[in-house]
Amino acid sequence: MRQAASDERLSLDAVSVEDLNAALRVVRRLPLELLGFLILLPIVGIGLSWLSTALAPPYGLSIFGQGLVTWGLLLTLALLFGLFWWRGRQVGLLLHDPAILASPVMSLMSVPGVLAARAQALGLEWSGFYGPLRPRRK
Repeated sequence: MRQAASDERLSLDAVSVEDLNAALRVVRRLPLELLGFLILLPIVGIGLSWLSTALAPPYGLSIFGQGLVTWGLLLTLALLFGLFWWRGRQVGLLLHDPAILASPVMSLMSVPGVLAARAQALGLEWSGFYGPLRPRRK
C-alpha cells in the first residue's frame, strides 16, 4: 500500500519541461491581462454612464433599482473572477496539481512556489520574471 502511494506522488510530480514553460507563460500573462482590466474599467464605466443618461434623461436608466454603471461593474467583477478561475485551472491542468484544480482562484498565489519546486526537481531554474526555465548552474 505504501508503494502505491509513492508511485502516485511520483506521477503527480512528473511534469515535462514544455508543460512547466507553458504554465510559466500563463502566470506571466496574468498581470498584463489584469492591466487590461484596469485600463478598460474606467472606459466602460464612463461609457455606461453616458449610455444610461442618453436612454433615460436626466437621471439615467435604472434596472432593478440600480444603474447601468453598477450592473457593468458587477459584470466586470464576474469576468475578473472568471479570468482568475480559468487561468488557475489552466495552470493546474498543466502542472497536474490536484490542489490547484480543487481551488483555482485561491491557489494562484501558490503557483510560483509550485513552479519553482517542479523546476528544481527537473534540475532547472527560473531566469527571471520574463525569462524561460534554464538548466541550473553548478
